[in-house]
Amino acid sequence: MERRWYRQDQEGVEATLRRGQRPDMATTMACGPLDELVALHEELGSLAAVEGLVCDRQRRGIEDALLLRTAAVLPFLSTPSLSAAAGQLFGEPAILLRLGWSPLQIGIGDNGRHRHAEGRQVGSLPCHPETLRDALQRVSQESWLQAQRAGVHGLFERGLVRGQVYAVDGTGLGPGVRLVCLVCVSGQRPLIVAWRVLHGDASQMGKEAAVTRSLIEQTRELGGPDSIGLLLADALYADGPLLAWCKYVHGIDMLVPIPHDREIHRDLEGLASGGLLRFERHSYVRRIQEHKQRRSLELGARHGLTGWDSFITAAEQYGAHEPCLWACLVRPLDPNGPDDKPWTLVSTRAWESGVAGYSAFRRRWHIENDGYRELKEGWGLEAQRWSRHPLVQTGRITLTCLAFNTAQLYLSQAGKKVAATGIRRLRRLFRRELGTTPTVIYIADRFAIFPLKKVAPHSRRPHPPQPHAPPSSGETALIAMHYLQSSGRGGPVVHPCGTASILGPTGVASFSFLAP
Repeated sequence: MERRWYRQDQEGVEATLRRGQRPDMATTMACGPLDELVALHEELGSLAAVEGLVCDRQRRGIEDALLLRTAAVLPFLSTPSLSAAAGQLFGEPAILLRLGWSPLQIGIGDNGRHRHAEGRQVGSLPCHPETLRDALQRVSQESWLQAQRAGVHGLFERGLVRGQVYAVDGTGLGPGVRLVCLVCVSGQRPLIVAWRVLHGDASQMGKEAAVTRSLIEQTRELGGPDSIGLLLADALYADGPLLAWCKYVHGIDMLVPIPHDREIHRDLEGLASGGLLRFERHSYVRRIQEHKQRRSLELGARHGLTGWDSFITAAEQYGAHEPCLWACLVRPLDPNGPDDKPWTLVSTRAWESGVAGYSAFRRRWHIENDGYRELKEGWGLEAQRWSRHPLVQTGRITLTCLAFNTAQLYLSQAGKKVAATGIRRLRRLFRRELGTTPTVIYIADRFAIFPLKKVAPHSRRPHPPQPHAPPSSGETALIAMHYLQSSGRGGPVVHPCGTASILGPTGVASFSFLAP
């Protein structure tokens, strides 16, 4: 295959347009939410993390890094189906250019899959959705884990993961598939800092304690030894050795409810019935399925309890001297049903009161209400996993978790600043004379930037030349100008995907592509 180049030539492109030659492609430089999400995704290092994935076997045709970068954008789209999401993305040529696709690839395709006998591509440009699915299937579980680590490392590196309060929990995503996440719930919006996809027998209960240890170790490695101060969990993680390991090996306190059959729960009920446990009332407003509801409780707390043998034994093995636990008996004053019974909250930290401990534990519900619920209902993680192949399922979940974090940050003040930085980098060559919607024209082996009003007279139609596949949401944006550079130095520039380009005299990098 031959490498072809686009070079910047303002006068040459204008002369060619005057002769009536049809451009290879025309994209505008307006900017919409999807463009900003893709820009933020790249600023955070998520696209670089994905394109660094190693496939277990190589294929001819489109580069794997380009396919994986394209797949990384699909979770941002509204449809959970891979084919439908790819079709929607393939209608956004400006974003495809940003991802590394060349105008020629977008116009005629780059591989022979599902190609018509006469040579034209049928249905899917620049590639068939099955090509994306095939690329995901050729990435190993270990490589997906490396992409997860690299993507989250970018968040810690930029100081976007703030606070030391984390929650761990798991959820089912279908028969034999379970997702376990460690989530930072300190801020207004949760961020997923580590996760594991469990398949088959590994997804059954009883595995969470071992998985939690690996999630904690990974997070402390990426965020530092002091990144986690408090870990919130549900009753499934009420494992004595896990509590002792967190407290006396890593200095992490845990706050977790325990089942009714545990000795500590019976001890607190005995103290309460004997009048030896002082209760305080606590009332707050909670939201259930978008409906506000006032909740009133009685909270009785006591520190120095030792009625958890597995915790005491493990803590002593770690060198703890007289280990003990804090516990709080929670009594609903307005039970919602027969199952709304008293329960006990246990912690390795001595909270100053039952209200303080219970209020801290309430942040755990962020992982369910703002985390898993959003992933399932808003991101379609449970409804469609793109394939039943385990590697594709793992890839879909990994790409979605990375995109989820980007979207969460996009809605925050810190994320908006990072997104604005990326967009400003793309807009460095905006000039007043180009107007609000400058247009990038690719024709023959050249490209140029024109004001939209200057392009219109050269079009045979009353409107400017349109892209091969018009954007589904109108003219999107400066994504075509992914390779903007501030310096005017010439010479070859290597894109992360491996495609090359040349800097024009004004600093705009032209695109290269593989021609058949």
